Amino acid sequence: MREIELLFKVAQMYYEQGLTQKEIGDKLYISRSNISRLLKQAQESGIVEITVHYPFERKRRIEAEFQRRFDLEEIRIVDTGNNTAFDCYAATTKLAASYINMQLNNDSVLALTCGNSICGMVHELRPRKYLPEMQVVPLMGSIESSNVIIDGHYLVRQVAEIYGCRHYYIMSPFWMDDEEMCRSLIRRPAIVETLTLAEHASIMCTGIGHNMKTGYLIREGDSMLIDIGAVGYIAGYYFDKNGQILELPELYGKMICVGRQMFEIPLRCAVVADVEKDVATLAALRGGLINALVTNMSLANKILELDDKKRKALKQ
Repeated sequence: MREIELLFKVAQMYYEQGLTQKEIGDKLYISRSNISRLLKQAQESGIVEITVHYPFERKRRIEAEFQRRFDLEEIRIVDTGNNTAFDCYAATTKLAASYINMQLNNDSVLALTCGNSICGMVHELRPRKYLPEMQVVPLMGSIESSNVIIDGHYLVRQVAEIYGCRHYYIMSPFWMDDEEMCRSLIRRPAIVETLTLAEHASIMCTGIGHNMKTGYLIREGDSMLIDIGAVGYIAGYYFDKNGQILELPELYGKMICVGRQMFEIPLRCAVVADVEKDVATLAALRGGLINALVTNMSLANKILELDDKKRKALKQ
């Protein structure tokens, strides 16, 4: 096969058919490093042109208001008008992918949680170049879900395929029934290595949970979460309406994850599309659990309305 035909074939399989670099390599009997080189060459030669088209506009004025109120490193709000919930999700995750892509370089350590929003963002990533020295890590062990594509392990691998970079796993479940077993597992060298790397990540990307009946740690007795004021969670850590992490040692002592150090990662970006997450997202903003937010106009308006009510109540 001539080189120009090979470039076209590899580009077509990757960009049009959606195959991973490994899948292409297996089909064509070419190493993944050579697939990465060929894809880069296809861009440089003009066979592939990457253009990002936004289906909706950003709301700069509302972004400025969020910046003023919550002292954010970055805020991106897409205007989806009166479109469907799926349109809001698609536009939000596409905008998040564009933002995260611009933050990444060869020195980046990207740490991911899991869930639908992060899954959507990962599948929208379209890098202009490969970052072989970048590292991607999960912030937590594997969740119990029938939908494997929203799990952190799968998402970490997908990002590594997209950027041609290194990735790490935490080969354990996120939740352990026995606290002593959890302490033993978390001391294993491979898990210590990954958790340490995640703890020192440069960028954290996460969704925000809000349903106290369907969280990662739902077990008998978890109905008490609402009673003690929990309104949301990030990677299993529950917080109240002011964004303060609730003290729940009986839960946190059985988790395989980075721990509260994740809230010290320099850039902590939340991707939130669901308008029902207004209370949880506002709380995370108030508490400084996140310092970057990508969302849509529908949710942004609800957050500002809630914040206005809170501010008025404090003045009375």
